[in-house]
Amino acid sequence: MDFGAIADALGGRLAKLSRLGGLANESYRVEVDVAGRIEKFTVKLYKGNDSKLKAERELTVFKLMPEYGLRAPRLALVDLEGRLAGRPLLAWRWIDGVPAEKLLGNPRTRRAAARAMGAALSRLHSIRPSALEARLFKGGEGFWSEEVASIRLLARLHPTCARGFSGLLGELSDLSAERVTLTHGDYNPGNVLMGEGGVYVLDLEGARLGDPLYDVAYACTFVLFEAGVEAAETFAAEYFKLSSPRSRGLARRLVAAAAKLYLLLCYSGAESLLRARAGFLYPLAKALFLEPFKRHLKAIALKRAVKVGRR
Repeated sequence: MDFGAIADALGGRLAKLSRLGGLANESYRVEVDVAGRIEKFTVKLYKGNDSKLKAERELTVFKLMPEYGLRAPRLALVDLEGRLAGRPLLAWRWIDGVPAEKLLGNPRTRRAAARAMGAALSRLHSIRPSALEARLFKGGEGFWSEEVASIRLLARLHPTCARGFSGLLGELSDLSAERVTLTHGDYNPGNVLMGEGGVYVLDLEGARLGDPLYDVAYACTFVLFEAGVEAAETFAAEYFKLSSPRSRGLARRLVAAAAKLYLLLCYSGAESLLRARAGFLYPLAKALFLEPFKRHLKAIALKRAVKVGRR
């Protein structure tokens, strides 16, 4: 891949390149020498048969964010046709900040980070569906039928992992969205960056129209694991303080989100991606994060023991 051409399009010559990671896509920190001055950028390359749609989707939301009180990356380069790298890419000015997951891990910053995540998600959900192109943002009223069908398919693919899930699927079959909004689809503390005077919500290529409470529940599975019940309640309380959806039904959505995440992580392909990303550290990452997180998700899905909502 010719990062020299990308650096040239950014106005200089390539000085330094560092991979940031990514499972479905790839992101890099690119430092460019512009007339003797080093300028830093994030370059994101989109993969898959729908790579252009994913790039367009994220670009659309980035452009709308300032209207709804969200910080948006300062775009520096848009190549939807993949002329520079053979794949669609977006590049934006480097954001100096700290991922919310690190702040949640610190007792002194945990509460503030949880509140910031709740407020940012509320603002994201306030983006009007009418501002979004139908060809880019699918979903809507059929959101939950699609989600339950997806969980059923994953359960059939992994019958050993899905042992005990049959009753759960019956409980989820009548879920429906009280209202339809833009949803992130992967709202977790690793995709929220605190920096440069505000909160940045990233990795929006999977955004679609659906049930906003699914995003709340999905995020709660991570916040519960990384910071505990109090932090998850703080996150949810801040969200519901600023949003119109009621917390009623959040518990069942938490079960659905946990079940789907658990079954996805049971998929051998997902483990291969994680192994490729972690490299020689994979055994440690598996022991310290992946396996404990899977046990956490399974406990939520099967025991239905955790309740999060208004405080």
